[in-house]
Amino acid sequence: MTTQMIRFDRLREVHAVESLPARQQPRWCDEHRLAEVRTRLSIAEPIIDHESVRELSALLARAVHGEFSVLQAGDCAEDPAECGADDIRPKVELLDLLGDIMRTGAGTPVLKVGRIAGQYAKPRSAETEMCDGVELPVYRGSIVNSPVPTAAARRADPERVLLGHVAARRAVGVIDDLGRGAGAAPEQRVWTSHEALLLDYEVPQVRRTATGEVYLTGTHWPWIGERTRQLDGAHVRLLSLVDNPVGCKIGPTTSVDEVLGLCSALDPHRTPGRLTLIPRFGAAHIDGLAPLVRAVVRAGHPVLWLCDPMHGNTVVGDHGLKTRRLDDVMTEINRFVSVVAGNGGVPAGLHLEASPADVSECEGAGAVVRRGEHYRTLCDPRLNTTQAVAAVAHWHRESPRVAA
Repeated sequence: MTTQMIRFDRLREVHAVESLPARQQPRWCDEHRLAEVRTRLSIAEPIIDHESVRELSALLARAVHGEFSVLQAGDCAEDPAECGADDIRPKVELLDLLGDIMRTGAGTPVLKVGRIAGQYAKPRSAETEMCDGVELPVYRGSIVNSPVPTAAARRADPERVLLGHVAARRAVGVIDDLGRGAGAAPEQRVWTSHEALLLDYEVPQVRRTATGEVYLTGTHWPWIGERTRQLDGAHVRLLSLVDNPVGCKIGPTTSVDEVLGLCSALDPHRTPGRLTLIPRFGAAHIDGLAPLVRAVVRAGHPVLWLCDPMHGNTVVGDHGLKTRRLDDVMTEINRFVSVVAGNGGVPAGLHLEASPADVSECEGAGAVVRRGEHYRTLCDPRLNTTQAVAAVAHWHRESPRVAA
């Protein structure tokens, strides 16, 4: 069988992934309109070209060998309305600021990746929530429904999928206009990333190039979330089939067998830069990462390890709001580096939820968390600039070493 035929079969496999179990998918209000939206997405011009995907893959491979560190940061849930120059420029400036700090701590150049131009869908722990005594469908990100607490606003509307695509394209255009897209030097370029969660958005955007490669055209670097990393599920299968570098979040319930299964599915050829594992353990549980690192290293998978010190440290305060404590975030960062490097892995960098806006959603560095204009996240609490600077200042990179 020729390489071209194999790649054609791979594209057919992509479109078959939706026959597999898929968690965290909405119940759309209009299936006929959804089919029309998917058709439009399938013929739309790619947001990301394949050459840029190859470039990022090559840079991440170099990160495996210690030539680069990685900073991935941005909103928990993007608002598609915030896709113009006045919205994107401050986010790029925040990445630059944090990248400069990381470069000092790591002693290496930094690849800057935004949770940007597509972070519009969110996994949730429940199907519904109570709002002023009324049970409503939960907010699943603005590509699905609205955060406004009414029954009409919470309907899963296919029109939002198209609006998300338009917003992502516009945001990437702004990055290009800022001189931070194609053609920029590695340290200057801003790469896009988002959780590949909503299959009705992701699958239609998988394309085959003129030379037969198959890739996801909506972002440079998709990742799989902690809630959708099932080995027999659609999300793992989808990202196993595309050429993009991929990430996968893991948590304290992840077993050695599960992490090795994920590595086998997503990095079958043990390709440097292909797979990044993103632990989200929490400061109290990060030492439990050690056996997973050892197992992956012994299995010969040259993965990057990226610390997510946000999600494992989420708590609900006395004010009834979700928050994160900066001290916990910094503690997890410090322990992460020691645990990963001490067990032979490559501690490559950070994955943060942070905003350049004047927000007080996380506790620490003088921020007081309360309801009001300074708590306006669409989902989870974000670090503000001062807090993000403090967190990144705790980053340092140790050389991998195998514990005795």
